[in-house]
Amino acid sequence: MPFVIDDLFLRMVGVSIPPFDMLWVFEQIRDRAYQERYNPEKINDRIKENRMMYELGEITKEEYEKRNKELNHELKIANRVNNMGLEKRIDLLGG
Repeated sequence: MPFVIDDLFLRMVGVSIPPFDMLWVFEQIRDRAYQERYNPEKINDRIKENRMMYELGEITKEEYEKRNKELNHELKIANRVNNMGLEKRIDLLGG
């Protein structure tokens, strides 16, 4: 916790050294998590896989429809998140 407070104070006076800045590290982790979680290509691959499993008879129609609905909802959210432009942030602390 003291590191975060130190980082906030340093940013308020305009000092920020990215590799040693805890907030910068947290932002990098968060950005990477968003990239992994909201990747439309991966979701599209899972939609195709679901369709293939249904066509090969590995899952029932009900399972296919339920999973397809969930995946399409996930894809819709991923597209919204990607359109928000999270990489275009304003640094309010002036760092």
